[in-house]
Amino acid sequence: MIRSFNPDQTVLFPELFSDHDLPSITTLPEYDNALKNFVKLSDFGAFLEINFIGIDKSYSISPHEIQIPRRYLAVKTETGSPVLHLFPINIRNQINRLKYDVRSFFNKTNSIKTSFGYFLFRQYFHLWDRHKQQCMSNIGDYLNLEIGATVYQNYFIQIWSEGSRWLKDHLKRKYRHLLPPNDLNLIEKKRAQLQKTSVTLAQLDRDDPEYFFHSLVLKTAHIPTRLSDYIDGIAIHSTFKTIYLEHLKGVDIETIEDITRLLESFSKQ
Repeated sequence: MIRSFNPDQTVLFPELFSDHDLPSITTLPEYDNALKNFVKLSDFGAFLEINFIGIDKSYSISPHEIQIPRRYLAVKTETGSPVLHLFPINIRNQINRLKYDVRSFFNKTNSIKTSFGYFLFRQYFHLWDRHKQQCMSNIGDYLNLEIGATVYQNYFIQIWSEGSRWLKDHLKRKYRHLLPPNDLNLIEKKRAQLQKTSVTLAQLDRDDPEYFFHSLVLKTAHIPTRLSDYIDGIAIHSTFKTIYLEHLKGVDIETIEDITRLLESFSKQ
């Protein structure tokens, strides 16, 4: 049997190795202290990283990505389209305020701000879950009551049309009939067909008359065509983060102030 080990790692079972100088985790006081601090840290609370999933929807068109055949181009361009957003600025601002409401839960009483999120005190875990659920409900209510299914579809067609318009501005006039239609039913049907094949932009046939249609379908595939699907795709993820024991072996965690000093030491490293 080949025995190998990383000298930077502590061996849990040194008796399996012929080299008895390898340290055991049970005989290293610094690691005993680190484990003790880890348990105490867990008693106080946990590190959280907050992420919003599925809310911000946009896309852009890059000539290098779509690789428009040169014979189609009116003028050669190296510049891609601007970022095309699903919602206009006023709605994006309101959604950002709703996202801010999620983070407004955290304060000096219930948490400590970190470089990647928060250290949330354990007694507030349940309140955080309730707050997160309420914020999700508020986002859903705003989208349903202030936007609605019909207006949402109009926004989708608008962002689709903006991409089509960018393509039109870069194509020779005689090829503009190849541009994709602004028909939601056709878009949804084509999207379903392409999803079944798992085709990518790079795999599309550039000589296919529907090349531009297929390209735009793939570029917008992450944007739901229906409001209900958009809302179902929204999530507020609060991920529990861990900490390396190496950070805890030279400190003593007894109070919240000790945790604050530990976090401040990270920012100085």
